[in-house]
Amino acid sequence: MTKKVDGCVHLVFKNEQVVNVFTHLSKLPKNGVVHLKGDKIYTIEEFKKSHPRDHHELKKHKEKVNITEF
Repeated sequence: MTKKVDGCVHLVFKNEQVVNVFTHLSKLPKNGVVHLKGDKIYTIEEFKKSHPRDHHELKKHKEKVNITEF
């Protein structure tokens, strides 16, 4: 039986390359697969305006994938 997951995932691209991946998801499985479908593409400026608390995601980080609880 499949379950719903709340939250979102942000993939940050620069020069057509993924430079950061941030997850803000809840109800993650102990074991399993979370299938995600993209529904929006933002310019950097649009992202800044629509996600004012997530500006840190646009900076380069040591880790490419950052998993957080929603």
